[in-house]
Amino acid sequence: MAIDLRNILTKTSDNRVEIMPLAVGGQEWVDYLMSDPAADICQHFAWGDIFGDTFGLDTILIVYRENGKIAGGLPLILFDQKITGRAMVSMPFLNYGGVLGVNDDIKKTLVDTGRQVLEKISADYLEMRHTAQGIGTLADHTIQNRSTFRLDINRSTEEIFKNFKKQLRTRIRRAEKQGLDYYQGQDRLDHFYDLFAMAMTEHGTPVMPKKFFASILKYLSEYAQMMIAYKDNKPVGGKLVLKFKNRATMTWGCYPNRYKNLLANYHLTWELIQQLAGSEIELVDFGRSAIDSGGYIYKTNWGTEVIPIYVDYIASDKDRIPLLKPENAKYRMAISLWKKLPVCITKIAGPRLARYFP
Repeated sequence: MAIDLRNILTKTSDNRVEIMPLAVGGQEWVDYLMSDPAADICQHFAWGDIFGDTFGLDTILIVYRENGKIAGGLPLILFDQKITGRAMVSMPFLNYGGVLGVNDDIKKTLVDTGRQVLEKISADYLEMRHTAQGIGTLADHTIQNRSTFRLDINRSTEEIFKNFKKQLRTRIRRAEKQGLDYYQGQDRLDHFYDLFAMAMTEHGTPVMPKKFFASILKYLSEYAQMMIAYKDNKPVGGKLVLKFKNRATMTWGCYPNRYKNLLANYHLTWELIQQLAGSEIELVDFGRSAIDSGGYIYKTNWGTEVIPIYVDYIASDKDRIPLLKPENAKYRMAISLWKKLPVCITKIAGPRLARYFP
């Protein structure tokens, strides 16, 4: 890409703020993530390699040190393309990201440094995705139109099931009668990807490259696994789960409408909950959904805690912040047309377009 990073990969004179490629963060950065309750696997240094290998994107990690130890940080993926403009995102294609710090002063320093980097590389905007609370007045603009959903599973499966609403219990029992089998592991990416491409085409969304998921399974192999449901040996639904600290996040799901009657989403979700209840995993994260959408309703039906997601922007000009979301009216016709394309076509064209919608 055209962004020259040589002038920003540096340290301040007092060695408190350091800017490095994200992949260089290494175990020291992971150790900090483990210590910060707000940190998520979406901020892991491995995304530096994943985005680099898949899209050829540059990445940076801004860290703040106290007494030589990391006390906060801000991972960023850099884009330079016609549709998005020149942008820095924390973290693109993922549910979460944003600035981390042991106190507000450190977060402010990191955000201010992000603004300085923005100016040095002449970028249009910096986007950060925060859960529970944003950065408030530090942001030039904030959007809150999505939420995430977390279920406490630090109890017996009997108690969890008993606390479900009757309608949900009925659907889980119906799913159990569909004769579904499931696979769990890292070796059937082709099955997962075929389902994912079908589901994304039905949603009118460009499918991510298969290499993206292959890179996740490679660089985050310690944390990542697929769950795939089968009916008569045919894959009918799947999810990719990332486990980190005390949380298992159902980051990507693929349940094509043609198999909707088999209730594979209920089957796999309940299987996951039963596996993890009573383990070191205390929360199952259902991922983000737009407020009042079908996904929002489905996820709240599981008795989850609804947590707002704040998308905070730093920008020299608010008019340069694009709305790269399906609700943007100018994309509605394209979405409608995309849904009508054969999956074999969307699997070719989708990966070339997906990078423009981080």
